[in-house]
Amino acid sequence: MNALKLFNVRDDCLVFYSLYQLCQTYAAESVGGAVKLNHKLSRIAINWVGGLHHAKKCEASDIVLAILELLKYHKHVLYVDIDIRDIGCEKGKYYDVNVPLDDGIDDASFQSLFKPII
Repeated sequence: MNALKLFNVRDDCLVFYSLYQLCQTYAAESVGGAVKLNHKLSRIAINWVGGLHHAKKCEASDIVLAILELLKYHKHVLYVDIDIRDIGCEKGKYYDVNVPLDDGIDDASFQSLFKPII
């Protein structure tokens, strides 16, 4: 099996020598941020590097790990993915919102869509 397929790395994912170590680090940071939120040690947690690789039901990413941590203390978790791909499926269908955007969209146009949706 191709190593890229084995590790769920596709054309839109960065590939470099220390990718595994980076994934370990940003996953730990995402979970750490969720722990701080759960224990009220922080009001906001942002991981600018997180979410680089896609999550699936049986292949968790850092965001899935962070959400699972948040669900230990919270009944609901809102996940906002600004790289929206679909409308969901099965029981989750229509819990996602897909807004196709043209290449080269400017900040004002993006904000005019993002703010009303959120």
